[in-house]
Amino acid sequence: MKNNYDVIVVGAGHAGTEAAFAAANMGSKVLLLVTNLSCIAMMPCNPSVGGPGKGHLIREIHALGGVIAKHVDESYLQIRELNESRGPAVRALRAQADKVLYHLIVKKAIEEHENITLLQAEATDILYNGHQVTGVKVITGLSYSCKTVILATGTFLNGKIIIGDQKNPGGPSNESPTHLLADSIQKLGIKIHRLQTATPPRIDGKTINFEGLRALEGHEHIQTFTGLSPRANQRNCYLTYTNDKTIQIIKDNLDISPLKLGNITQHGPKHCPSIDRKVINFPDKDLHQIFIEPESDFHNEWYLQGVTTSMPPHVQELIVHSIEGLENARIVRYGYAIEYDAIQGTQLKKSMELKSVPGLYTCGQINGTSGYEEAAAQGLIAGINAHLASHKKDPFVLKRTSSFIANMIDELVTNERNEPLRVTTSSSEFRLHLRTDNAEERLTKIAYDLGLVKQAQYDQTTNNHKLIQKEIEAMHQQKVRPTKENLAHIVNVLKSDGFKKPTSFAELLSRNEINYKDLEHFGHTCVEDPLLIRKIEIQLKYQNFLDKLKKKMDYSDHLDDMILGDYNYESIQGLSSETLNELNKLQAYSVGQISIMKTLKPGELSLIVNSYKKSSATSHCS
Repeated sequence: MKNNYDVIVVGAGHAGTEAAFAAANMGSKVLLLVTNLSCIAMMPCNPSVGGPGKGHLIREIHALGGVIAKHVDESYLQIRELNESRGPAVRALRAQADKVLYHLIVKKAIEEHENITLLQAEATDILYNGHQVTGVKVITGLSYSCKTVILATGTFLNGKIIIGDQKNPGGPSNESPTHLLADSIQKLGIKIHRLQTATPPRIDGKTINFEGLRALEGHEHIQTFTGLSPRANQRNCYLTYTNDKTIQIIKDNLDISPLKLGNITQHGPKHCPSIDRKVINFPDKDLHQIFIEPESDFHNEWYLQGVTTSMPPHVQELIVHSIEGLENARIVRYGYAIEYDAIQGTQLKKSMELKSVPGLYTCGQINGTSGYEEAAAQGLIAGINAHLASHKKDPFVLKRTSSFIANMIDELVTNERNEPLRVTTSSSEFRLHLRTDNAEERLTKIAYDLGLVKQAQYDQTTNNHKLIQKEIEAMHQQKVRPTKENLAHIVNVLKSDGFKKPTSFAELLSRNEINYKDLEHFGHTCVEDPLLIRKIEIQLKYQNFLDKLKKKMDYSDHLDDMILGDYNYESIQGLSSETLNELNKLQAYSVGQISIMKTLKPGELSLIVNSYKKSSATSHCS
């Protein structure tokens, strides 16, 4: 085997595989190292992908030429659109993947890629010459040289599994943790802190009583992450609830919960609290939703979303058996928590490269995020930039107005945190613009220019956009006259207000109660593609809000265009000493990044903007 590569990726989870595909698809020769080939694209927690915020990330990754959407579409058991009845900003796809099939599909795609070499080997050292990363050493003693390295180690670094009062070394799904690599990272001067996540018990599907449970069926009227029609005969998920008996069991045993024992000392993701944490935080609440979800067609394990816990096994048994439908359920895997080493994301550039170690990139849970989607998004950006750096090209940085991906990365690399970061629709003030339906319009041209999207996909996106704009322009020009027949239909059938003068089709569609297809009654020839119809409706119904949002987006872009480099903050009068310290430590990429600093005091951003403008004017004059 050759030992010289453009990019070496350490770890083959959702971050590592996405990074490897991105760099390889752009032309880099990639070595993908994984401690166990069975762990490629492993789903140690819920094998679901998507949902509000997370589903937005998947659509954006696909628009940027990433692969997770394709692989999920090839392997899902069920797919649904969440928040269908709510506004377009929060609607999102969620798929329940077959975790076994997903792993096999991704592994096969890696093995078949001409630019990726897959190797089972534990990385032990990052090779660094004091100026640049030069390679990776593995546990066998062999070394592999490269131009850039991407670390995507998930929760394996110094991982410890916690159940009750037991705390033992371990990685996800009881795999072996990684110790030597963690030591190598710290020797490079990279700051490490401890984070924690957890997972619920899995139960034998044969022992579930589905009678009386609410079935949640897959949707067949939507389009998948890649725009395909959903398959028929999808698997059902089911909804049940905790009750007063469940809560009392947890209260009676809180004294042996790791949370009370002090066995868990780190902060977990606040958006995914354990069931015992819920009882502590909401002691008067008896009803908590429990989603019972299949994990694979290859086995009969079911996931209990909402019962995350690391309480002792006998308590987990009591909790599960107190829930309707699970009275006789047999646990096949007990829930557990896992503590692991992660780096503070503020040590990273927006390209995902370590500021202090040129050529070294990190992505995924090692950076302090939670979830497959966040990991894959970081992996894509890290893979793109590792390829660019290995070919001596400028880094690729997304503006905050472009995507949830950019918002996530900005937050990750700007503000220190003591809990895993999770993307939600509230993560961006631009969420009405950053919808799942327009991801291609926002990002595919960028991906095409990078060489990540093929001509056919780019042409389809461009043609669809032209069709939409042409249709909207026609709807502004064509008008409905207030004839007796038209007014009767508007008022009596569509339950909308009448009008006294000719009104454009666009103006009619802006009304909430009128849908695009309703315009056919008035003689308008509608397009038939459901995806295009949805885009047209959203654009016209929310045009006023989008116009107002554009002003904020333009200002944000203006700040993002203020690239800083090595900026002298000491020359800015009026900044507090605390802010000066934070600015010097952060080494922000742009004023836009500074604008989201949580430690920034009122009025200080204006001082920085004014200083930048004066500095730029002086530089321009000279």
